Amino acid sequence: MALTKIVLAGAMLTALGSVTLAQGTPPLKETPPPSSEMQTGVVRIVNRLNGTVVIEPTKDSAKNANPDAAAAKAAAEKAAAEKAAAEEASAERWKIKRELIDGVHAGDKVKFSVSETNGTKTITKIEAD
Repeated sequence: MALTKIVLAGAMLTALGSVTLAQGTPPLKETPPPSSEMQTGVVRIVNRLNGTVVIEPTKDSAKNANPDAAAAKAAAEKAAAEKAAAEEASAERWKIKRELIDGVHAGDKVKFSVSETNGTKTITKIEAD
């Protein structure tokens, strides 16, 4: 009887060990590769001390060919208000390589590409638009 209990206890310990090994560590979270596509935007702030820039992305928009004058004025005012709100919300701070920051100034229209490493987005290529 005692021998049976010892054999069963050993079998249980072996089974528990294999279960804990099977759980292991969770698989790494796979992130999609960064887009090599060039983005466009307007540089708003350049901080050379900590190597960051704030870029507001630009958006393509279709314009009406011959709108009514009053409607055009109202639409322009509405667009200006929306643009101001969008600038505050959409501008993003990016790290930038030290060798690229010297050619960047506030107000520049630029094309840039970004890569992400360890959760930090860094501008790897930037050129005037």
